[in-house]
Amino acid sequence: MGCLTSILRAGVGLVLGVVIFVGFLTYLILSNVSDKLLTVEFYTDTIAAEDTYNRIYDKVLVDDELLEKTQEFLGDIQVVDHRDIVDLLREIIPPAYIQTEVEDAIERTIDYINEDAEELELYVNLGEPLENVKDVMFGYLDRRIDELEMEETQGFPDCTPDPIRGLADRYVETFQGLAEGAVPESIPSLKQIATPCRAIVFKLAFGSLVDDTSLSDEVKQNLKDGKGDLKLPFAAGDTLEVLKVSARIMAEPLMDDAIARVSEDLGAGDRLDLIQQIGEWNPERSEAQLRDDIDKGRDWIAKASNFGDLTSLLMVIGGSVAMGLVFFPALSGMLRWPGLALLITGAFLFIAVKVAESEVSDRLTYAIETSADKVSDIPPSVTDLGGDILISFGSQLTEGCVGPTLTLLVIGVILFVSSFFTIILKRFIPFVK
Repeated sequence: MGCLTSILRAGVGLVLGVVIFVGFLTYLILSNVSDKLLTVEFYTDTIAAEDTYNRIYDKVLVDDELLEKTQEFLGDIQVVDHRDIVDLLREIIPPAYIQTEVEDAIERTIDYINEDAEELELYVNLGEPLENVKDVMFGYLDRRIDELEMEETQGFPDCTPDPIRGLADRYVETFQGLAEGAVPESIPSLKQIATPCRAIVFKLAFGSLVDDTSLSDEVKQNLKDGKGDLKLPFAAGDTLEVLKVSARIMAEPLMDDAIARVSEDLGAGDRLDLIQQIGEWNPERSEAQLRDDIDKGRDWIAKASNFGDLTSLLMVIGGSVAMGLVFFPALSGMLRWPGLALLITGAFLFIAVKVAESEVSDRLTYAIETSADKVSDIPPSVTDLGGDILISFGSQLTEGCVGPTLTLLVIGVILFVSSFFTIILKRFIPFVK
């Protein structure tokens, strides 16, 4: 009978040990999910810590594979200096605006995961930045024009036809360049030319532009509508003002067309749907498939959350108490075996967490690089930024597990060691042996 009882105790103790282990492992996972994965601050703080908002301008938007889209955001104005591109993008889409949009998207995502929203709306609203394009880029053109080198010109006292025609052609070429978003490096000055000659230059240049078949109908209409505005600085000999006025006339249709192309990729309310964009980059997973994967992930999280970290903690406590009762009334056994179970569980998971801390970065890096190789359309800068953020997420998740495992380990050690000094405790608990 005594032998059978020992076997039963060992079997029940083993089962309860598994319950304790599973319960505590579940508690670690669920407590991290509720404390981190389901809180907005976990994401916003991590994204900010990775210098994400600066890297969007300095790395992502100037990536060779995204330059075409970036150029459209710059109104197709030719900006050759990298620093200028970054500065202009910061004016068109201010960092504070991007941060607000990202944090709003995170809040909507958390609402979706918590089942407070039926559908995941992961988008960035680009309406306001698109409205900024013209003002910012016209300001840029004005600054470029102010920096132009002024070529000295002869006075043309008799308005000699050949020099006058040559000067008019130079201005026609300059205007044509502005219609393509290009600012010249230098321009002949009008100041030194007699007023009657300026009028002739204007008439010749304007007539050539209106008849130019290479210019769009929109540009020509702008020229006709703005003829008076352009003629005034010509007559005054204000060369730079001539270019500034002509830049608005010639380049506006170019900007309108670029803005329209950006808008084609946007949904209602000028929203850029990030899930749709990822689906376009990844030919192996459509938007519908991605959304289905996300829905399944939410279902798993919901099931885990419904299980509850309190339930898992009760498994640990209840399992330990039950294991102690299995060895009743032997006080040494009631303390030793639950203590050993807690000690082993705490020690094993502590080691596992420390190993995970050292391995998670390498594993995630490898997984991201492997996935990126299979999806060639994703720009490298996007992969690098997304990878760094994911690695940071993974590292922080494992960091939150060390404290609880150490606590469980210490409790297990205390119970296990106490089991060898039960003679002291028996004086206060008379119904145990």
